[in-house]
Amino acid sequence: MPQCDEKQPTFEEMVAQVEAIVSAVEEGKIGLQEMIDQYEKGTQLLQRCRDMLADAEAKVLQLQLTDDNRLARTPMEMPKEEKNNSK
Repeated sequence: MPQCDEKQPTFEEMVAQVEAIVSAVEEGKIGLQEMIDQYEKGTQLLQRCRDMLADAEAKVLQLQLTDDNRLARTPMEMPKEEKNNSK
């Protein structure tokens, strides 16, 4: 059972782990059984990454009132200064 005080890896750390797994498999650095084990670990990491992205998307969405007084989920708008910097 995992301990509560264990630090959970960040999204970026999990992506780096997946990239390392892919590199090891592509370069043939590991044997077949290790490849299978790493594949399973990689798929679990990818699922956790997808879950984190879905959570982040949900946080970015907000409810807004439409013209016909209905609530609609819409993406938050970036501040104007961030829009200009992202181009």
